[in-house]
Amino acid sequence: MKKAFTMSEVLLTLGIIGVIASMTLPGLMDNIQKRGLQGRLKKAYSEVNQIAQQFYAENEISFSEWASKQSVNDYARKFMSYFSGARQISTYTYSDGNADVSSKVPYVIRNLGGIRSSTIICDDGGFWTDSSGKLFSFNNPPRADENGPIFCIDVNGLQRPNTFGKDIFVFQFTLDGLVIPMGQEHKTNPTENASGWEQQFFFEGPERCSPYATHPELNVACAFYALQDVNPKNEKQTYWGDFLR
Repeated sequence: MKKAFTMSEVLLTLGIIGVIASMTLPGLMDNIQKRGLQGRLKKAYSEVNQIAQQFYAENEISFSEWASKQSVNDYARKFMSYFSGARQISTYTYSDGNADVSSKVPYVIRNLGGIRSSTIICDDGGFWTDSSGKLFSFNNPPRADENGPIFCIDVNGLQRPNTFGKDIFVFQFTLDGLVIPMGQEHKTNPTENASGWEQQFFFEGPERCSPYATHPELNVACAFYALQDVNPKNEKQTYWGDFLR
């Protein structure tokens, strides 16, 4: 005759299962979120490259060359016309001043170190969204014969974490008709001894993707490492599994 479990044994077993679940579930959910963000990033990057190449084919000029002769609002509007359901949800620009940030920026943006970002990098052309919920923001047009413009994508839109290097990534158009993640070397990127606008934005190297970042400049290159899934501090480790915590 089989011996039945007593109520105390059942409760003890359930208690043990509950403890194990409470220890493992947060990590499991975090991994699921990271995989989802990684997939969204790859898809978004593929989309913007297809748009850049389509624009080049249609106009026989790179988006960089064309945008250098446009206003930020004109080029942003043209770029977003390639997305289904595109609409502008905020007209915030850097010139509005800090007093208007809370009312015009759709959400709080954070750096990888968890600190609220003092600037948002792509802060000249407002915020746009598309039918999939991605959020786009834009920087000023480049000068002639320079890569750019620079733009940011929040791959899951208004949903958290709203953090550079996790769901917000920075990209740039190039003179040869492509889009590359910031942090990637390119033949027409400015040199290391560049000054002014070029020095401010074209960051490369692991020092520009820091888990302790307190300023967005230290998050700019994360787009490159996230797409490669390489830890910027250790190329034998992954970005999404080992670098992000």
